[in-house]
Amino acid sequence: MIRTSDVVDIITNIDGVRDVEVHLTHDEIVIYCVRLANVQLGIDVSGLDLKGELKASDFDYLVVDEIIGGLTNLLHKVTNTRNGNHVAVRIFGHKTDEFIDRSRERIIQNHLCLQGFAKHVYAHFEGGQIEEWLPGEAVSDADFHSYKYSHLIARQLHRLHTLPGQRELYLQLHPHVSADGEVKFESALWPSVWKFYDLCMANIGQLEPIISGKFSLTELKEHIKRMQTYCDSARSPVVLCHCDLLNANVIINGPEEATFLDFEYACFMERGFDIANHFIEHCGIECNWEDIPDEVEQRRFLAHYLGDTATDSDVDMLYMEIQPFFIAANVYWGLWGFLQCIYSSHDVDYPHYARSRVTCAIHDDRWKLFDCRDVSIDNA
Repeated sequence: MIRTSDVVDIITNIDGVRDVEVHLTHDEIVIYCVRLANVQLGIDVSGLDLKGELKASDFDYLVVDEIIGGLTNLLHKVTNTRNGNHVAVRIFGHKTDEFIDRSRERIIQNHLCLQGFAKHVYAHFEGGQIEEWLPGEAVSDADFHSYKYSHLIARQLHRLHTLPGQRELYLQLHPHVSADGEVKFESALWPSVWKFYDLCMANIGQLEPIISGKFSLTELKEHIKRMQTYCDSARSPVVLCHCDLLNANVIINGPEEATFLDFEYACFMERGFDIANHFIEHCGIECNWEDIPDEVEQRRFLAHYLGDTATDSDVDMLYMEIQPFFIAANVYWGLWGFLQCIYSSHDVDYPHYARSRVTCAIHDDRWKLFDCRDVSIDNA
């Protein structure tokens, strides 16, 4: 009998191939839950051969609902109607292993779970995982744009960035780093950006028609080099970041409580990226740039992030710190969007999204501010 506890790594096989696109039927989702999450769902499996053939019709009290909202994965809620227990079944997007480090994701998720910051992952299978279903409601578009919960998101983001045990987590993620003495956190931002860029260049033949002459993918390389120099000059602390803090990844489960979901892009990165990217997420997949919070709202968010003891000067400094990361976030997710054009089967206008993010970065007025500074640019 297969039983799972709070955080267990159970690997099964779907067709034996990692990069195939996984489409699970209703019955397959039910069977996975019976085999791997029977404890959490309160299913009596006594007398069953969980490794043998099972019929989904024998478990017709399990209801499967598709949850709409994610861009990378498919998410289903599975409910045992006999007792009201729930789990979430996440099916990873096609070829997402090309740009998501699943091993890193598991280590971070487990660390955050043990800290009480993230939900449990009960089991992994090839192409997906079964997770705790958290009560509460995701922040709606209307509440996101009205900033109803911005203060809660800001406080929770600061809590993530300052969570205890980051040194130990970093060493677990980077076992080659010596644990003796001071450990300097290296940002994963630029390795990720260059990885996305190289994957795009490897598929330039497919992407050039999508780019439609809006910019040159080859020339974008020089923009990235300049951007990296400007971001480095901001000296933003490298901390554990969420990196994908859109409203669908925030659950409100109490009057003054917000919980973050989906840490598959989480890594050690500049906090400025996490904050700037959160502001950009207000523009949505449609890239409605007029929806980005104005300076007043941004400063209000930063004040909540820094806490009650923050001075106006503290807010000013953080506001300036995050500026270059608006460009970085647009390049990061723009390149990601072009990869989705190649790999994803989701019904999303990724070409528009990717073009909009990258062209916004290229034409961002912040370049003028940075170019006026005395910053040396290394084009080596």
